[in-house]
Amino acid sequence: MKTKRLLVAFLAALMAVGAYAGVQQVLHGDEVTGLGTLGAGGVVWGLYVVGDGFFASVGLASLVLAAILRVWREPRLEASAQIAVALGMASLLASVLCVLADLGRAWTALINLSLVGRARAPFFATFTLVAGASSFGALVQWFLASRAGWAERAQVRGGRIWRFLARGPQGTASAAHRRAKVNFWYSLVLLPLFLLGLVILARVFCVRPGRPVALVHFEVVTFMLSAGAAACSLVLLGSPQGARVTLARILSPMVTLTAFLVVLGEILALRSPGAAMRGFSRALLDGPWQGWFWTDVVLFIVASALLLSVLGRGQVSKNRAAPVACLVCLAVFLQRYLLLVAWQTHGQALSWPQGLYRPTAIEWAVVIGIAALAASASWVLASLGPSRGVAVGPSGLEGGRLRSWLASACVFLGGVGVAAGLALSAGVASGDFLDPITAGGPLVFLIGLLIALSAPAIYELWPET
Repeated sequence: MKTKRLLVAFLAALMAVGAYAGVQQVLHGDEVTGLGTLGAGGVVWGLYVVGDGFFASVGLASLVLAAILRVWREPRLEASAQIAVALGMASLLASVLCVLADLGRAWTALINLSLVGRARAPFFATFTLVAGASSFGALVQWFLASRAGWAERAQVRGGRIWRFLARGPQGTASAAHRRAKVNFWYSLVLLPLFLLGLVILARVFCVRPGRPVALVHFEVVTFMLSAGAAACSLVLLGSPQGARVTLARILSPMVTLTAFLVVLGEILALRSPGAAMRGFSRALLDGPWQGWFWTDVVLFIVASALLLSVLGRGQVSKNRAAPVACLVCLAVFLQRYLLLVAWQTHGQALSWPQGLYRPTAIEWAVVIGIAALAASASWVLASLGPSRGVAVGPSGLEGGRLRSWLASACVFLGGVGVAAGLALSAGVASGDFLDPITAGGPLVFLIGLLIALSAPAIYELWPET
């Protein structure tokens, strides 16, 4: 109990410092940061976008992991899947906050993006799929999986809040059957959505001028694998004892393979036809950034060695999982930093050999405060949303056909909204420039996605007849 109180106080202090730094940036502008033009020694994408890439990738990878665990249908991994969903929602929230900190006029940019964003622009997909649909789908998953635990709390502790949250058909054979069906099929539907969001995010961060297509695909795979390693390490830390060995066995090859791919990618880039690309790889392997690059590789290797030693004991405690999670997350964050900052300041064949960007204390305080907020939010969500193992009941117990018709209608209406929003945003038949036909296309697309993703909640919560 004392350790938890100290941890809460520590996270609260970090959030307070981050909030103070954020207020200073709002009052004084970007002059308190190291952001600026490349010619002046700054970068266009600085520490805030590094944080966005880290948190968004870890969040989506956590949701992918949760979907895989639920499709696996292993009851002892259900609690880990719920923890992964909580981590995913908190991480996506942190990524949005990093973007808001990076934008000079954040709310104006969000309004313009939701009204006139083009379907071809990368921010269209990140706004709708990553920040919107993925977060909403995870929220629906978290809510539906938590209802059984809330019902138990309402019986033991009482309280109107738990009874209100647990409202809906529960305890019957048909309700148990629907819970098992929704848990499996909704996860199976969300899995490609989360994977698509992670692929789009990886391409946004990995596509750079002069980079051969084959190397871009290679970096996308490395980006996704490293995100999965960070997500799995954090879920491992929060999981119950019975699931930790399984997660550690999943994590160990991911960390080892990531370290190998990080080095191999830069060695292959030395044979790239572009001079800028070769110069960037030399800067990482044996140049101004070699210290950071090899530190990143060593962090992955040490984490892999710790995992192997833990697996050799046959038991994974939280005290042994904590350093593994810290090492993996630090290595992945450093990888994102090198991917963005080192490329901008050294790898674009500019007239100066190396940029001088260094994040200020304000930037570090804001990002660390956001990380503390994400850790607190994931902790709270995992505690508020307990999950119970889902038992597969007998088939054919649906409790009425009306719920099936309503859920199907929800999917149909959502599909119409998705198609209409995509057509409006893509500028179909609007001319050579494919400008949006009318304002609000991205918002229509997002609303359609949210309506379609609401169908499982209607199917499961509709009253029984």
